[in-house]
Amino acid sequence: MNRFEKILLTVFFVELFVGGGGRLIDFGFLSIRQVLFILLLVTFSLRIIREKAIVNKEVNTFIKFNSVSIGLYLLLFWFFVSALIGFLNGHPLSIIVMDLFRVIFFVAYFPLAYYISETRFTKERVIKILKYSALAVAILTLVIGLLGKTVFSANFVPFYRFMNTIMNDDLFFRPSNGVFYKSHLYVLIGLIISLNAVLNKKYSKLDIANIILCSTSIFWSETRGFLLAFMLSALVIIILDVKVVADPIKGFINKLRTFYQTKQIFVKSLILLLIVVSLPFMYKHMTLERFETGVSSDPAQTEQEELEGDGEVNDVSVNARLEFIVDSKDILLGNFTYLIVGTGYGMEIAGRVNGIEMTFLDVLVEQGIIGLAIWIYLSLHVFYNYYVAYKKGQKLNCIDISLMAAFMGVLMLTNINPFLNNPIGITFFLIMLVFSLNKRNDVVRSL
Repeated sequence: MNRFEKILLTVFFVELFVGGGGRLIDFGFLSIRQVLFILLLVTFSLRIIREKAIVNKEVNTFIKFNSVSIGLYLLLFWFFVSALIGFLNGHPLSIIVMDLFRVIFFVAYFPLAYYISETRFTKERVIKILKYSALAVAILTLVIGLLGKTVFSANFVPFYRFMNTIMNDDLFFRPSNGVFYKSHLYVLIGLIISLNAVLNKKYSKLDIANIILCSTSIFWSETRGFLLAFMLSALVIIILDVKVVADPIKGFINKLRTFYQTKQIFVKSLILLLIVVSLPFMYKHMTLERFETGVSSDPAQTEQEELEGDGEVNDVSVNARLEFIVDSKDILLGNFTYLIVGTGYGMEIAGRVNGIEMTFLDVLVEQGIIGLAIWIYLSLHVFYNYYVAYKKGQKLNCIDISLMAAFMGVLMLTNINPFLNNPIGITFFLIMLVFSLNKRNDVVRSL
């Protein structure tokens, strides 16, 4: 791996982790994210050609068939099938193309599967970039939110318009003038990784900063899905910690005794449980902050805050999702073929044609049971890879547990806020597929 490739991968990850929707910088009709994606594929292809490795599976991962790559090829094939079905059903061509381009990012798996390794671009380096990126986004959103709550609170609209002009409409302001940014996903992931590192007493100053600033940024974003995802991730960390400690011990009573006697894990679990118990109160606070106010500070806000009656909160966000569920049910049950193969890309669901908030429901409607099954297969394969490695003697370290917990949280989150069917979430999906497969392959190499 040469210097240019290292720089390219670093810029590629930084842009994905901090670049929001990917259009902070445009090159004509191409965004910076699309340019980096194309450049990554071209650079990797040139390496294959230069090393005359077209048939060398260790370099040319396009032909390195395993349970992950086969699943990805099936998924990519089904994307084009869904595009064709959408075209045959008369859906808008522009929406079909947009949907297809959004998920074609899965092709990035193949260069990443080659570059991310202990001898090239290490897992530790990716995690370090992610944590620094999470801190940078947290600071950015906190500064914007603080300015909106103080200096510009009396005359907020010009500030809103100015910030979204320079950020290419990637900022979503709440009635409290707090801000949600699409890269908040990696603020959440960075927080989970850093918190587990601190609780395991294997931390740096960066982890301490992340816990303080990332948690504050998430709270100010008033994104309730993040709280639910964090709660689930915390519970997964507890479960995996207990499993790792208790598995070598025979007998249920002995397992419990060992857990209580392992002071660090016991105290860590109590702290995480206390955090989980406290989060529902924050969830209620966020709901009241967003939906008990009749006036929105954001002229273009899609989640409008309204009051129905005396003190009754009208949770427009939940109501919209219920409409999506009902309309999706009607579409799927109205035509058995749609249930199996989907309606194709570009389908309108409750008045929405450019995707709904619940990723897997969106997949079910447009790609059918077949498409959803492939998505679920790849999602579960991340955990299966770690499970195989663990059962064959590979120890699950702190970062492995953090990543699995974060990924479980993201899988839940994507059905509240759609992350996994666009490059922001797909990137984390691909990273987890590569990390987990490398962990599993380490077992084979050590035999």
